[in-house]
Parts: sequence; structure tokens; C-alpha cells
Amino acid sequence: MRHRIEAGEDPYVVFVADAPDGRGDLWAMHTGGGESVQLTFSLPAESRPALSPDGDVIAFLRARSSADTVHRRVWLMNLLNGAEREMELPEGAGAPTEVAWRGRGALLVRTSDGTWLLDAPPAPSEPRRVAPAEASRADSAFAVHVGDPPFGRITACADGAGLCVVDGAGQVSSLAPGGRDPVAFGADSVGYLEGSELVVRPIGPGRARRARLPTRLENAREFTAFLGRRAGQDEP
Repeated sequence: MRHRIEAGEDPYVVFVADAPDGRGDLWAMHTGGGESVQLTFSLPAESRPALSPDGDVIAFLRARSSADTVHRRVWLMNLLNGAEREMELPEGAGAPTEVAWRGRGALLVRTSDGTWLLDAPPAPSEPRRVAPAEASRADSAFAVHVGDPPFGRITACADGAGLCVVDGAGQVSSLAPGGRDPVAFGADSVGYLEGSELVVRPIGPGRARRARLPTRLENAREFTAFLGRRAGQDEP
């Protein structure tokens, strides 16, 4: 992304899209739109990206091979230098299905056999299963919430007609009839894909912002966002 997007500084999104050869790769784009940057070029498909809170590391799943898309592995990519590292899970941990960050230094991995917590580099990775008492907190890391503290969760509507908001009492209201693939955009906004545009909509008054995706990409999906480093923000 050098000279295109400053990881850890600029506001940007990472997402999965199909290149002309048909495989799923990771791409990055400024939240305001513009030309996309291809991040991965491997033959095995990538999926489920999750940007770190500092916006300079991306966690994702990668298929074992181009012929085996079931047995995926957990990978990290340092977006400042392009270095990649596979994160090992214990034998019998199950197939990874999703990743999420818990703070700056820990990674949650949901598998077919539960959820695991891994320490992110440079700390030694010692995977440990998430205890039942911590399961609800871990599950919230994989969801898209709005509000601070959160008052609603964004999810696909039960009838498949777009996106809905589920509040703390379980009440459901429509958010975007044509939306899909929601992504957190701070406490007061939510992003989602509508047609070929990334829409960022405030929860409450205000106008939605729209950024058109490049036409050369197909089947864009699975967005994750970094909203940029605020002026005066302390260094980690």
C-alpha cells in the first residue's frame, strides 16, 4: 500500500473481492473511494479479514490450497512491511471460520469447535480455549454494534431483505432494505454494501456517504474498517 494508503494513519477499508482470475483476494481502499490496492496474490483464497485496532495489521483466513477451501488457516499480515505469519492452532481445535481482535494484542478465532484466544506478535502465541463464562464477551467481538455503550446490533434481516438493527430488548427494525455485509464505522455510524457502493450511514440524523467500488472487482464482501488516527492521538 506504500504511497497509496498509509496504514495506521489513513481511514480505509479492507475487503474480499474476486479478481479477473476468479479467486478471492484481499483489497484495500480509502473510505472515501478511489482506486483499490490489491494486498494478496496467493492462489489459495483469502476470507474474513479483520483490521487491528491500530490499523496496521490484518488478520484473515487463507485456504490450505487452491483445491482445498475447507481447511483454512489463520494468517496475519503486517501492512507496513508486507510480512506474513501463520498463527497456529492446537491439534483438534477445529476449522477456523472467523477472526476478530480483542484489543491491540490478542486475536479471537472462532472455529467449528469453539472459540480460541491467541496472543498477537511479538508476544509468543499460546492458544487457549475461551471459557464458557467468557463466551458472550467473545461473541460480541464478531458482531457489528452501534452506540457507545452499544445499544444495537446490525444483522441480516430474518426475511433476507437487507439489514436490520436489533436493540437490547430484542426489538428489530429495518436499517437498509438493500444492504449487505455490514461493517462497524465507529459508535454512531455503520457501513454496508449496497449494489456497487460502500455506504456509511449515521444511526440518527445526517446524510449517508457513498463510495463506489472499482468496476474491475467482482463480488465484493466481508468488509473491515480502520477510521484513521485522530489528530493528537497518543502513540501506542
